[in-house]
Amino acid sequence: MVYAILHHPEIFAQRSGLFPLVQALGAKPVFYDITWERLQKRSWTAGQWLRDWGVRHYGSTWNALVPWRDERRLARAADARAGDVVHFLWGEFAAPREPRRFNGHGSKIVGTFHCSARRQPQVLGNFRCLQNFDRISVMSKSQIPFFVSRGYPAERINVTLHGVDTIFFCPAPEPPFAEGPLRMFIAGSTERDHEFAAEVMRALRGSPFHLDVLTSRASHAAYTGLENVRILPRLSDEDLRAAYRRADLLFMPMLDCTANNAILEAMACGTPVMANRIGGIPEYVSERSAAIMPDKDVAEWVEKLRWLAANRRAWAGWGPAARAWAEDYGWAKVARNFLDLYAKTT
Repeated sequence: MVYAILHHPEIFAQRSGLFPLVQALGAKPVFYDITWERLQKRSWTAGQWLRDWGVRHYGSTWNALVPWRDERRLARAADARAGDVVHFLWGEFAAPREPRRFNGHGSKIVGTFHCSARRQPQVLGNFRCLQNFDRISVMSKSQIPFFVSRGYPAERINVTLHGVDTIFFCPAPEPPFAEGPLRMFIAGSTERDHEFAAEVMRALRGSPFHLDVLTSRASHAAYTGLENVRILPRLSDEDLRAAYRRADLLFMPMLDCTANNAILEAMACGTPVMANRIGGIPEYVSERSAAIMPDKDVAEWVEKLRWLAANRRAWAGWGPAARAWAEDYGWAKVARNFLDLYAKTT
């Protein structure tokens, strides 16, 4: 039996979350809640105190568990035995400080980590649970040096790439060849470089380019005054899929990344990607169906976009190629990769 430790079901039942992986694994989900977040709605001071206590105890600035109480509750819910696996699907948010509660009967503990190399020192610099995992998995090779530098054996680290719902996120039936402005789309806030994206769109003013932006309110200000940019409201899963399908190009300048849901979802919808070569981008994006830029230089991005707009038929095959590439990241295949990982661990 695999016990999957993950966040509240309302969050992880979303298509971009990890619940599809739990279903594909046939695992038993064991949920935790972010107690300090609920408490903070009643008392900011009390909620912040509880959060700080958890951060000090576990050493992760992303920690979501209440020390002792949550581990006891999760261990009782899992009740793992010899041959079982307890998999903490977000190791930064939930990790065992008391591993014997989870593997005392001979089961094994696995943790998956998502944090980018750029933020690992800040998020996990004082992490106290690393050696309590029998094996860890990461989303990208770029994460490995940090864990090795903290004394975790390299031979117990697996790169297990993230997945996407390739049934829901799929190309539109017979998409027409696009005319008019080059339609671009950027989605998300984590590690997205919205400042750079706005600089590029500023340089393209008066040219046939349009960018739809779906991000947190905090990033909206970067696009102030740009008539070739439209800020989208919060979208349903169906409307998000329509936005991917409508775009000629997913436009994703990144600060860093491991996996990226938006990139996988766009490719699954048959939408090519433009991104800079950083973090996990080379592991998730094929140069046969994407424009992978060596760095973030506004002039180079503008030149490439102008070429793409003028030569659409030359890269018309990128969409089908992106979809074919994304099919290798379907959750069923990712689940098999995790089952192989468990076999190495038990």
